[in-house]
Amino acid sequence: MGVINYKLSIRNSQFLIEYLGLRFPAVHKLSSLLLLLCFHVAVGQGNQAEYLEAKRQFSMKNYRDAMGSFQSLTSDPVFGAYASFYYGLSAYYQEVPRAALDIWKQILRKYPDWDQNDEVNFWISRLSFEKKRYLDGVRHAEKLPQDLKNSVLETAMDNLDLAELDGLYAANQENELLAMLYFQALTNQSYEERDHKQLLALSEKFNFNAERFLTDMPKIEKEKYGIALVLPFMFDSLQNPQSVIRNRIIFDLYQGMMLARDSLENEEVLLEFYPFDTKKMGFKAGQMVRDSLLNDADLIIGPLYQEPNEVIKSYSIQKEIPMLNPLSSNGGIVAENRLGYLFKPSYETQGRKAGEYAVKNFSKNKNAMILFETPRDQIIAEAYKNVLEADSFNIVMFDMFDQETALQMQVDFTDQYEEVLDSLTQEQIDSIALIPNRYVRSRVKKDSLTGRPIRTLEGEDKLEYYEMKFTIPQDTLGHIFAATSNNLLANNIISLTDVRGDSIGVIGYSNWLDFKLVSYSQLERLNVSLIHTSFFNELAAEEIAGKIRKKYWTEPTEYHFLGFEMIMHIGNMFKEHGKYFQRGLVTGKFREGYLMEGLSFGSYKDNQVVPIVTVQDLNIVVQNNQNED
Repeated sequence: MGVINYKLSIRNSQFLIEYLGLRFPAVHKLSSLLLLLCFHVAVGQGNQAEYLEAKRQFSMKNYRDAMGSFQSLTSDPVFGAYASFYYGLSAYYQEVPRAALDIWKQILRKYPDWDQNDEVNFWISRLSFEKKRYLDGVRHAEKLPQDLKNSVLETAMDNLDLAELDGLYAANQENELLAMLYFQALTNQSYEERDHKQLLALSEKFNFNAERFLTDMPKIEKEKYGIALVLPFMFDSLQNPQSVIRNRIIFDLYQGMMLARDSLENEEVLLEFYPFDTKKMGFKAGQMVRDSLLNDADLIIGPLYQEPNEVIKSYSIQKEIPMLNPLSSNGGIVAENRLGYLFKPSYETQGRKAGEYAVKNFSKNKNAMILFETPRDQIIAEAYKNVLEADSFNIVMFDMFDQETALQMQVDFTDQYEEVLDSLTQEQIDSIALIPNRYVRSRVKKDSLTGRPIRTLEGEDKLEYYEMKFTIPQDTLGHIFAATSNNLLANNIISLTDVRGDSIGVIGYSNWLDFKLVSYSQLERLNVSLIHTSFFNELAAEEIAGKIRKKYWTEPTEYHFLGFEMIMHIGNMFKEHGKYFQRGLVTGKFREGYLMEGLSFGSYKDNQVVPIVTVQDLNIVVQNNQNED
């Protein structure tokens, strides 16, 4: 019997070094691998001699003879795993790939705990990529240590064309490295050829930098930029003033946009508006397209209604002209158009951002109740719930909010019972009374049978002390998110939290500020937080309001401010980025607002700035100010 030291270490071998450096070259320095064999085992002289002979043939590149020698040892209890590995490697260099793959996969089944299986997976992955069996290549690369896996995939992916990467990612959509390599391949195409929808999806899912694939758009500067206003003006003539009254929102929006256009002209940013009246009709939008009325537009604002939107969306996709909806929060209307945007945050974004706010502010008690009234509210509520659940919040209730639910909540949350304090000393009772929101009451103690007062030996009435406690204990719930615009339902939430006097937090909508049944003092006392997507800076808005009164002889509305804010942002992005102003959106950079909080898009198709406000000293104050992030 003899003792020989051997150890296999492909990861540090010349094979791997050449593989990573030269991408699958022929291996020349085989002797270096053989020097790395040093494992301890006592073997019989016959098998040892045969193994040494197989090594000699392998080192001399006599792969056919080496295959025969190694094959006879594949079932050997000592040499089996090593002989099988080298049989496969000999088959690889003998250009018998099927035999190599079969024996290597057999090793993984027969010796699942072998400490050299990383090397086995490495060679299976390499050979699979060479034979264009990409799924097998990725599957076995996934089993390698992270640094080696990344090196293998990066090297292999360099040899794949975009169509192959597309199919490979489709089958491995959770592999971040593969997604990054696919993302890079997409960005290497010319701007016109890129699949921007897929790029946006990848950047959103894996948080890749969206700026990379859009900031290399050509910067085309123009003397004047055209904006088509495809809106339901519904204006026939002054002979029909009711049409103007019914569409006050659109005219206020338009006046705000014109005021911004005039302001930008003073900054040498020239915009030309092309107003088109859709009258809410699809055929009107179709007529605009057929008559080529939109061809000079660098941006289309609108439409607002479904029929004309479908027509203009198709035109936008075909001509690659960006569309911007000024009023909607329905993310679905821009989902299929890579150049479609919402100026306001979508319902999903409102829920997600409110959820992020809740995680930051209500994490001390992670029991949360989420209520919603309408299908729109449900979209917001579900996005909110997803954020909380990802942070291990306990959603004790997620349900539709109606009058029946509201009444039941009033009963459940305000129901109380008596807790008599007979077992406590007077000192303990007095100490309870000092605790905030704890109230000890007293009454004459009566005999349970006769109902007569019980007296002391001195003839005085004996007192008993008790507390009224809620059936649902105080501070059981951390906070409530009530996604409702209903006055009565909002008041229900406010009143039940007010009655309880505990620390339940509340998040609702900004229109609660307008409800007669809810006072500012209540909202301030209970520290209620509100989603306020139309929040305007009071001082800045007052300055613009004065200009609107002076120029248009009308009282300003939020739509004047919204139109002004939107065009100021767009005009300045035209100034900075030229015709392809959307480069200013996809960077994700926060753009401070003129009247509103600001603008930030990134890989999203809607504004990601969602102000959350509270009432302080009877003023509305933003709690998630972007400048402080």
